[in-house]
Amino acid sequence: MKCSNIALVLLAAAGTATAATPDYWPLEPGNQWIYRSTGGAGTETTSIEVLRNEIAEGRVYSVLRFSGASNAWVRMDESGRFYAWDPQSRRESLWADFGAPTGSMYETALDPCNRTARVESRRADYRGPVGEFSEALHIAYPAANCADAGLTAEYYLPYVGLVRRDSRTIAGPRRMDLIYARLGGVTVISEPSVSFVLSLDRAVYTADLMPPIDPARAVPRMTARLALRNGQSEPISLVFRSGQSFDLVLRNEKGEAVYRWSDGRMFTQALRRENL
Repeated sequence: MKCSNIALVLLAAAGTATAATPDYWPLEPGNQWIYRSTGGAGTETTSIEVLRNEIAEGRVYSVLRFSGASNAWVRMDESGRFYAWDPQSRRESLWADFGAPTGSMYETALDPCNRTARVESRRADYRGPVGEFSEALHIAYPAANCADAGLTAEYYLPYVGLVRRDSRTIAGPRRMDLIYARLGGVTVISEPSVSFVLSLDRAVYTADLMPPIDPARAVPRMTARLALRNGQSEPISLVFRSGQSFDLVLRNEKGEAVYRWSDGRMFTQALRRENL
């Protein structure tokens, strides 16, 4: 398999899975996929996220949030059949059959303009923003009930999910590609990019109104992690005017700085350059 920008956790998952059909749509709460659509009416970014698990009719469903659309309750059975649950009608519908043999057809309710799908290949080549792969599941939608709308093809990667979706629109063909995925609480796959992330150890910090005898223990403590990530092939050149590489500032509701990490600290006064 040819690939780029893919973490070892993905390879480990593929090696330890015991199911006969690979997991083509991981449904762990917190998983997120971000896509960029091009063609047709222009460029657009959309996302899919697993919010939580819910129980209906004795089955466990994962609640998916689609940007710009309503949530969906979905589940995957042992054979790789991907179902959606309608809480109003209390009925299931088949969205995809990931376990269907290559070349076979199945009925689908994924898109109202497409009623049938065909498994074209399980070793299809895929090239997109997140890299090149040669073991993608290619699902084709050969016929559409709508003249100028409907799906034409989808590509899934084992243990990653949907990486590409092709469709027809009244404005012309449209292609949706995966540009970022967060799986299992970590970034597993991403297009080349530069990002800066601030992570905190909690969402709310509260001062103790009845502090202990030791004043130092009465101060709320915050653990902050600042991460600068370069996912591009070329290095980033950073120029610093001193030995200080970062700072952390806390502001109140008026925008006034009430804490600055660098206050009272000494740094070497020398111009320096670092390559990331």
